[in-house]
Amino acid sequence: MSRHLSLSSLLLTTIVTSAFAAPKAGIVSYVAPDAFKSAKTCADDASWKPAKYPQKFDILDCFKTNDGGSITLTLKGDNSTLTIGENSLVRVDSLVEDDGNGNFYIKPQIQKGFMGFNVEKNKGNKVDFSTGTAAASIRGTEGVIGGDEKSFFAGLKRGKLVVFDVTGVSDSIPVTDGETVLGRGTFVVLKLKSSGDMNFAKTLLALLADSTLSMEDLKTAVIKADSTYQEKLALNAAAGQAKAVSKEKVEEVADLKIPQVKYSSYDSLRCVANVSVSDVQGEVRLTTMMDGASISEVGVKRNMPKRLTLRSGVHEYEFIVENKAGRNSVKKTLGCYPKKSFTVKVLGNKQVHLPIPPKPPIPGIDDVITETLQFQIRLPENDVSFLNKVTVRQNGKVILQERLSQIQNLDYQISVELKRGFKNRFDIEVVHKSGYVVKTAKVYEVSK
Repeated sequence: MSRHLSLSSLLLTTIVTSAFAAPKAGIVSYVAPDAFKSAKTCADDASWKPAKYPQKFDILDCFKTNDGGSITLTLKGDNSTLTIGENSLVRVDSLVEDDGNGNFYIKPQIQKGFMGFNVEKNKGNKVDFSTGTAAASIRGTEGVIGGDEKSFFAGLKRGKLVVFDVTGVSDSIPVTDGETVLGRGTFVVLKLKSSGDMNFAKTLLALLADSTLSMEDLKTAVIKADSTYQEKLALNAAAGQAKAVSKEKVEEVADLKIPQVKYSSYDSLRCVANVSVSDVQGEVRLTTMMDGASISEVGVKRNMPKRLTLRSGVHEYEFIVENKAGRNSVKKTLGCYPKKSFTVKVLGNKQVHLPIPPKPPIPGIDDVITETLQFQIRLPENDVSFLNKVTVRQNGKVILQERLSQIQNLDYQISVELKRGFKNRFDIEVVHKSGYVVKTAKVYEVSK
């Protein structure tokens, strides 16, 4: 079943909100790499930094994801969520954290890619979406929306949308549970079993991007893709059922204890974590998850301590033990900083001779000689989170010192004042979290 609508621009409407408990619109609650955040701009040359969580986001913040990346925004009050899919670019176009009545308003602008949404139906809060061709205001809705400047789609698992021409020329079209609206200029509403599915959204984007498909061809291709996707889901479900334990196995499991795992310590330089496993009965597996993905799995045959390898950088780890009786796990956010060499490059010559300039002709004017000290910290990871401290001294006196989260850049430009008739020495020291230290210096000699 399908319905068509030819539009110059669209507005998709349902509505949703919640009783708001605190004056914050929400936080970044989960990040899967590669995902990045930029303040105030989505430009290619923006200052993109790895997205982190938990952290508050602000108006005009921009989020970008690559292959496999995703970012979840949790809206305070009712824990409604917005999930930015992979290969997407989304800006927080508008943001009101508290309208005076404890309610928030947020408008994500999808410049490319797609977002999933699961928004509770409560009074007060408001979530609006916009793309290059359409907008959506939602209440009590679960599904996915995406597109770019030329194409658009929105699919619903539950809730309601109303699609209409903002000029008022065309009649509105209701979109309900299990339906998907999509198109390029001309829009069509289809009844699909995969409507609102985040994984199926990637297929829709690929089909919409194929400019060789007419609207009728696009409709046929989407219906076929929906059928293929559902068949794949059915096969996976059947495979899962085939692996279910038999009645005899269930009786066997009843006599087993669920294994336990306890985190004890970790070494950030050697990049290992220490856990202990107890109540080992039957076949026990110990799995290490990093940011939601499995990175190792080993068998455990007796109660014992285990040393597990970590990956470079800061990640959320989950250590899981399980047997046929069940599973237990422990989560920890851990940093791994293996000792690696890096360099600090001082721009220009390290020895600079400056002739003494004439003193100011007018008394009372500051007699100051200024230069710009520039240097670059070159890390293999190109990530400031690996640094512990940056210190700059002028003739032994500290003129700049940044630690840990204070370090925001790898390129430094520092305005310095020089003394006449003197060798002005600037010592630069950079300390890695592994303990590796790099020192360098630059001298400005102001003399005849």
